[in-house]
Amino acid sequence: MTINRPKDSSSEFSANSGSEISKDRKVDLQGNAQNISGRDSGKGSGKCPTKLTTNVKAAGCAAKMSSHELKQILAGLPKVHDPNLLSSITNFEDAAVYKLNDDQAVIQTVDFFPPVVDDPYLFGQIAATNALSDIYAMGGTPLLALAIFSFPTCDFPLSIAAEILRGGADQVMRAGAMVVGGHSIQGSETLYGLAVTGMIAPRAMLTNGGAKPGDAIVMTKALGTGVSLLALKAELLADDERAMLFSSLTTLNNRPLAVLKGVDIHACTDITGFGLIGHIHEMTKASKLAAAIKVSALRFLPSCLELAREGLVPAGSYGNRKSFESNVSYINDLPLEVSDLLYDPQTAGGLLFAVAPSDLDEVLGKLHGDRIEASHIGQFLEGIPGHIDIMVN
Repeated sequence: MTINRPKDSSSEFSANSGSEISKDRKVDLQGNAQNISGRDSGKGSGKCPTKLTTNVKAAGCAAKMSSHELKQILAGLPKVHDPNLLSSITNFEDAAVYKLNDDQAVIQTVDFFPPVVDDPYLFGQIAATNALSDIYAMGGTPLLALAIFSFPTCDFPLSIAAEILRGGADQVMRAGAMVVGGHSIQGSETLYGLAVTGMIAPRAMLTNGGAKPGDAIVMTKALGTGVSLLALKAELLADDERAMLFSSLTTLNNRPLAVLKGVDIHACTDITGFGLIGHIHEMTKASKLAAAIKVSALRFLPSCLELAREGLVPAGSYGNRKSFESNVSYINDLPLEVSDLLYDPQTAGGLLFAVAPSDLDEVLGKLHGDRIEASHIGQFLEGIPGHIDIMVN
């Protein structure tokens, strides 16, 4: 895959990723995986990391705190009430939305994480794609972005930092928005992301809580970025598999919403660190409904099932399983590698839509007609709020 970058850009860094291999699994990485335990700053030993992901314990959205942990932390925060606050941390919405007037509302979101690849420009692109996604999930348009950046200046040349920031800024420009500032610190680990501001008409705002009984669930991008990024770090992906992974990680989520303009979308969210199960759980709980997922309709990135079967599963998948398994029925009837992928933390994942059954053919037709991958993967049902049934056949 050719990484889209300005002609004067150059980098000697190869595109490999970092994530944590769960201690619960044993897997032969043929000596290719980096040592990701501990930290070597290079001071005193004369050694410095040669790759951005060398000392990364968990990369991308696999580095997110689990939903179980977040609930404990957020429980003590003061509740906020404002008639103009249309969306906030309630129901784990993708972003905050504040009404300015009857025609305008501002959307605010933030996202950052450790490197998923060693190419600094590509890392910047991926992090920006992921941060922008929350704006699209709310139905909005990004306007401005501020960079959030931690960089170990003693370990890497400043040219690497510049490439990360440039990759992010270029991706934001492709989205029609602008990076207008930010904040940086020196740290022991590289972290990059964006605080993004967008706009939406209040009447057009999408949330994860508007699904109706019988609504079809439509998913865009294929699943499996967590597993694939772990395999990438271990140098186990073929060239075509790397190309498909990078394409997925740098594809903005703006096109599906543009193509579906005029269609009545009842609810929407993006699939990120909590995996498919976690984000459908959030939609069902917010909508006070249950859901059923058709496993046969799910799409995975190439070789993900085989890689997961061999034990290349990020630790974030186990955190998601712990957080959400009590809300899922029949998932243990699946092969372990399939259930692992349903919990797999996604970086720059796709969108989930809830649409009326009568609109399903139109939705899929429009998406496929614009060459956007999409599948009907299940439906929302009357039932225990937040509960998910896995349909094996």
